[in-house]
Amino acid sequence: MRIGILSDSHGKLEKAEKALQEMGNIDLLLHAGDYRKDALILGSAHRIKVKSVIGNCDRFALGPIEELMEINSYKIYLTHGHLFGVKYSLDKLKKQAKRLGADIVIYGHTHLAHQEKMGGILFLNPGSISWPLIPGRHSYAVLEVDQAGYSCEICEL
Repeated sequence: MRIGILSDSHGKLEKAEKALQEMGNIDLLLHAGDYRKDALILGSAHRIKVKSVIGNCDRFALGPIEELMEINSYKIYLTHGHLFGVKYSLDKLKKQAKRLGADIVIYGHTHLAHQEKMGGILFLNPGSISWPLIPGRHSYAVLEVDQAGYSCEICEL
């Protein structure tokens, strides 16, 4: 399964549209919050299945704050990250991932792309597609998951 991953789109759909084009054919779009509605708009427009969560800037938005899904026997945990203090440390998020038995954790909030494997768990932040922490480094990720394993790539526009 080919999964496109976005975060922190903040209503800037033109960057998200460009990222979707660059991703190619995807089976699922994950959005790690801050303007969850952007993911719903993109999913509808492109007829792509979407899983998305709300972030700290999704005031008054309805939707889940976290999602735990299983894809090809891998547990994938999706959250924005603000409730776990990810701008300062991944420690709280790591504890939550272990508690849930997650193999892959996808989060946002920092506006900085990052991937790291800790304790056998992949932590993946696709960065911000709209307002990256490092100007000009708009990014997204593509995750490939199959029975043999998974691979991930962080891409810049």
